[in-house]
Amino acid sequence: MNAHFQSLDKSYRDVGDMTWATEDFVEEKLEISRSLFVDQSLADGDPRPKQLEVYALVSGLSFEPNFMQNLVEARDEVDEIIGDALTYWVKPENLGVEYCVFKWPTDDWDDNNLPIVKDATANISAPAFEFTIKGIQINPDGCVVAKGFDQPSSIFKVREELKKNISFLPKRQSGWAHVPLGRILEPIGVNKFARLREKMKEMSNREIAQTRIDVMRLVHETRWYMEEKTVIKEISLDSHVGGATR
Repeated sequence: MNAHFQSLDKSYRDVGDMTWATEDFVEEKLEISRSLFVDQSLADGDPRPKQLEVYALVSGLSFEPNFMQNLVEARDEVDEIIGDALTYWVKPENLGVEYCVFKWPTDDWDDNNLPIVKDATANISAPAFEFTIKGIQINPDGCVVAKGFDQPSSIFKVREELKKNISFLPKRQSGWAHVPLGRILEPIGVNKFARLREKMKEMSNREIAQTRIDVMRLVHETRWYMEEKTVIKEISLDSHVGGATR
């Protein structure tokens, strides 16, 4: 187990473990998740992500079929315990892993920034790499994530390169390589919560899926969880640069 894997694994666990300090999801923390959805849709029991504007660099959208299917099957194990509690699951074709966000919904955006982003992403010299999902976790705000591990820290290297080359990059960036699967949007009760805690212990280090990533996508997202989006540009990762290892 290399240092990057160990550091990333610890970072996931430090957040995921906090979820189980209570006997059920805390409504105040779930508000973080609920705020991403149209209020009336929550009241109707059919969560609909809010409209927004985000520019980001991702992979996925979509992943290869077997990888997506393995993620869906893992998600279903969680959903089976949650039952009829209010949840939102990302559509399989919208699953992705994020390298970098160039604009968050609350950020100002100058249209002159887009050519700069295109140039910076086009000039990235990075290898195709193996991407492994090793475990599922649930965060205190109800976010359900697949714990991704990039070999050899490829996502992080791209992220660091973009930080150096783009002056207007938001300071808020992911420190993980996860795939968001969905959101639990209300408390589920003490008994279900206890069962879910045991399920997460079982799934926390499970080898769930693996794929080779050889393309990044520059995306203009206009509704959370990629429900509405435009792929602006695809950037191929070079199979001959560096080389991926397992």
